[in-house]
Amino acid sequence: MPAIFSKEIKSELYHRMIEVGWQLLVGEGIAAVRVERVARSVGIAKGTFYSFFSSKGDFVYAMLMENRQRGVDELERARARAGRALTRAEFGQWLVRVWGSERNIFRIFTYDEYARLVRSFPEGRSLAPAGDGALVRWIATEIVALEHPVDVREVENLNRVLALTLLNRRRLHPEVLERTVAALQEDVLDALFGEA
Repeated sequence: MPAIFSKEIKSELYHRMIEVGWQLLVGEGIAAVRVERVARSVGIAKGTFYSFFSSKGDFVYAMLMENRQRGVDELERARARAGRALTRAEFGQWLVRVWGSERNIFRIFTYDEYARLVRSFPEGRSLAPAGDGALVRWIATEIVALEHPVDVREVENLNRVLALTLLNRRRLHPEVLERTVAALQEDVLDALFGEA
């Protein structure tokens, strides 16, 4: 990377590239997320792009991780604003926003596209919910502060079913897809909080 970029400019360029990547992905699909196009959109050379990301797969992975972190940060801010553990309704609102977001990759990709995307990631990186057990435990103890044991595997499975439902939406009845997603979200809440 050219030495003329300060730490602040590097950070700004990084975040601008991530944002451009999302605009292209949401607006035009994964084929539109081309290195040349992202670099040109933020005013850098293609070679400079590669000083940030080793490949398009690395870039898309960074986009997805940045988006995932935004969701976690939003949850932490909600807990801080409340000054207490979040209620079922408050956590449910966050869950609906996350699963309904236009940046939810399971809404963007089909199952086959998702599988191809994951294969493009650098070695050792995946979107498999390997870390989700830790996330579920953090939510249960820090965000909603449950006093009863939570079956982490059940919550993980329900989230996987939500993902698979959206990835396979073309095989499902479109007129009731969102009701199906809402029912699965309620199942997640039941698994965390107990049945309403």
